Amino acid sequence: MNILLVCAGGFSTTMMMEEMKKTINKSEKLNIEDFVMEAIPVDRLPEKIEQFDVILVGPQLGHKYIQIKKTSDENNKPSVLLTAEIYGSMDGATVLKQALIAHKKHQMAAV
Repeated sequence: MNILLVCAGGFSTTMMMEEMKKTINKSEKLNIEDFVMEAIPVDRLPEKIEQFDVILVGPQLGHKYIQIKKTSDENNKPSVLLTAEIYGSMDGATVLKQALIAHKKHQMAAV
């Protein structure tokens, strides 16, 4: 699964991405080889969105989420606006779970 993390500058999402990778590496069920992740600033979303299965949005972009969701929907990609609590605690396991759930729901809706 390809996961794109989007924030204002790409820096805090890079830290979150590393926490998500740690969770995958610790898992007995998940393999890091099955995941591609990238963290980018929001202005690069249009050029990158097609390469990814799910879009995770940092809470600092809450004010832009309606537009981000519109772009995601137009490209048939699920998106998740992360909460400040989960994001601030760098809870990679919960964020990874949100990505997996959003992707699965999207796949089921397409059937």
